[in-house]
Amino acid sequence: MVFDSVQGRPVVHTRTEDLSAGGAAIFSKHGDLTGTIVNLLLAYPTRKGGEAPKVLKVRARVVSTVRTPGMARYRHGLSFIRSPDDGLDALDVFVSATAAAVATPAAPAPGGRLVQLQQLAETRVAEGKALDPQEAIDANVSDALAKAYRYLKDLAGHLNAVHPAYSRGYGIAGVPEFGGLEWEEGEADFHMREISPAVKLYERVSLRFRLSGKKQIRVAREYPAAEKLQQLLEDSNIEFHAQGIWNKRGSLERTAFEFPCEVTASLLLLGQFDTGKLLLRARNVSGFGSMEQILAPQAVTEKSLDELAALILGETGGLGPLLLRGA
Repeated sequence: MVFDSVQGRPVVHTRTEDLSAGGAAIFSKHGDLTGTIVNLLLAYPTRKGGEAPKVLKVRARVVSTVRTPGMARYRHGLSFIRSPDDGLDALDVFVSATAAAVATPAAPAPGGRLVQLQQLAETRVAEGKALDPQEAIDANVSDALAKAYRYLKDLAGHLNAVHPAYSRGYGIAGVPEFGGLEWEEGEADFHMREISPAVKLYERVSLRFRLSGKKQIRVAREYPAAEKLQQLLEDSNIEFHAQGIWNKRGSLERTAFEFPCEVTASLLLLGQFDTGKLLLRARNVSGFGSMEQILAPQAVTEKSLDELAALILGETGGLGPLLLRGA
């Protein structure tokens, strides 16, 4: 992976996964690179023996960055940027020829958004006006956000009534007492933008929730473990009280910490109407840390939202394949 020269960063050797003609995933030690433009040098074997491997240079944008807890490297999702003579057509042929058969997604049922767009198109034709492509993009993005809001609102309501136990652990190094979490409360919200008296668009949808172990944690750590624990608590968005314990000589002996056994988490879906995509941002969902991911509006369905619910409930450690389709 080669950064643009203006960024002054070195060539980075990476492991590439999930390669397709539209993008790939790479692993590196670099942190959040979301939005960065990079050049990816891809080498693949030729069919004739003795030939040197062909190398494709493809420009790409980093659309997501995820760090797996306990690992030093980050997983970056790339979306390839089309340009003349980029070789992506050849890559598409190669991937298609060597990949296993992939099940074709079922065609969307008639009705809903397609019917609305058809009605809008017919109205414009009757008025002698052309259908603005941006209106169709805006409608698809808004419709996906509306589906997500209805689902998350119902999900939070059910979980607020049941208060299920949270099986996946949120670990804090050196604090074994941090556990026994269950769903405490959650709330879904949305924001809309008025285009005209008759048209409103969903712009963003959010879910905030809190898990609780219903207890206070009290631990004491000596230096440098005390500084490390303080940093972990701050990074995990956990409010705490720290008090220094001094010896008779006036030196700091250790630091006592007290904090609730609780996790505050959030999930935000933003409409990107200029690109026709959605941006997913998660904080402390299914584990401490942050995540960003670009999503396609058509990927937001009842089944893919079930995958998202599994992530929220800690049943999985990442986004499911249905939600990532078309990203």
